[in-house]
Amino acid sequence: MKEKAVVIGLGNLYMRDDGLGIRVAQDLKKKELGENVSVQEYPEMDLTVIENLHGASKVIVIDAVRGGKEPGTVSKFAFAPRKGDLTELPSLHSLELSDVLDIASSTGILTCPVVIVGVEPKDDSLGNGLSPEVEAAVPKAIEAVIKELDRLI
Repeated sequence: MKEKAVVIGLGNLYMRDDGLGIRVAQDLKKKELGENVSVQEYPEMDLTVIENLHGASKVIVIDAVRGGKEPGTVSKFAFAPRKGDLTELPSLHSLELSDVLDIASSTGILTCPVVIVGVEPKDDSLGNGLSPEVEAAVPKAIEAVIKELDRLI
């Protein structure tokens, strides 16, 4: 793989299924993905994510995503930045993934496709560990990320 891929696992390990992205990122770090793949974990969304996007050929984000599907359902989405100039910044104390990606895109740092691998959560209450449905989806989420990485070869 010649191109640089950035894989970002998002989530809070202390809110059950919300920790899915972190869990998948931890499992991906144990695999031989190549020297041009950077796997990162972010327990909260902040602007430090942007500095790791520079020069990426593809960004893959893994997160728990509510979409009204059965818990454990794995879905893929393409991120589309806002049209036009970013004229208003959101509060820097409560950033969402789309805010950070919009900022990175509007500044020219993010110039590549972004794919979001989302898993429908069942339980985002306080506590450790994934629900059985989301735990069963971890290998499927890993497979979805690896398929996206293979498209760069």
